[in-house]
Amino acid sequence: MNQYPITPYLILTAETAAGKSTVLPLALLQNFSGKMIMTEPRRIAVLGVANRLTESAATGEVGYKIHLENNITKDTRLEVVTEAILVRQLQSDPALEDYNVVVLDEFHERSVNTDLALAFLKEAMLLRDDLFVVIMSATIDTKKLQEYLGDCGETPVFKVPGRQFPVQVLYEPEKSVVSAVREVITNLSSSGLTRGSVQHKNILVFLPGISDIRKAQDSLLETGLFDENSDNELCILHSSISLEEQKRVLKETRKRRVILSSAIAETSLTVPGVSTVIDSGLARINRLDINTGMEKLS
Repeated sequence: MNQYPITPYLILTAETAAGKSTVLPLALLQNFSGKMIMTEPRRIAVLGVANRLTESAATGEVGYKIHLENNITKDTRLEVVTEAILVRQLQSDPALEDYNVVVLDEFHERSVNTDLALAFLKEAMLLRDDLFVVIMSATIDTKKLQEYLGDCGETPVFKVPGRQFPVQVLYEPEKSVVSAVREVITNLSSSGLTRGSVQHKNILVFLPGISDIRKAQDSLLETGLFDENSDNELCILHSSISLEEQKRVLKETRKRRVILSSAIAETSLTVPGVSTVIDSGLARINRLDINTGMEKLS
């Protein structure tokens, strides 16, 4: 990074699994003496990233803050928060005096809070010359972002290659999600894996919404594969369920876990131990209905 001039901003683009959310913050901790704040677009992503960073950082150095839950102490130097919390802090302290570095992760998941945070940070730069902002994403329009930040000087773009693993893709449109899950579990069970084995792999299933997730859940529970004494555990990951239920996905288990998820697990969150992904091929997309002049999910 020495080839780049010192500027208050840095745009970092990195492929999936490059470690931008889990490795870069630790490097920043080693090179900056002050406090850092890092945003994630969802509460479950905050918990996942904070837990991963805690494993590698010094005790108490990493904490997190989400709605109705604060895990930050006087020893915390890196705070992982939602974008909404950062916006509230900028509103109460426009210069963000307590922090030296701000990291906006998964910036491509644009929201009102994302844009507000960047706008407020741009104003904070006018009040301080010792505040640094890192904007990170796997897929981002760097040119437009550079243009927006242009009055702060030329913003450097740093690209990091990822580590991709070979993936076998099977396209079977005639097969239902439930039958696909049953087939994968049967194949894994017949391979001789035992409960607690390090090779015991999880299955991530993508469905368009909570109604489809609940239907698939009911159908899978009827198969008997998820009885109390079985080697399988069924979980749900969706923004509408309670935070405690969402946390369950991040906890270790000795069972093979099947996670029925919306697109929340597609970005900003790495679900641990997944070896198989089953995609329904369907998604709900926000579209404008020209007849009513209103947006709706299609």
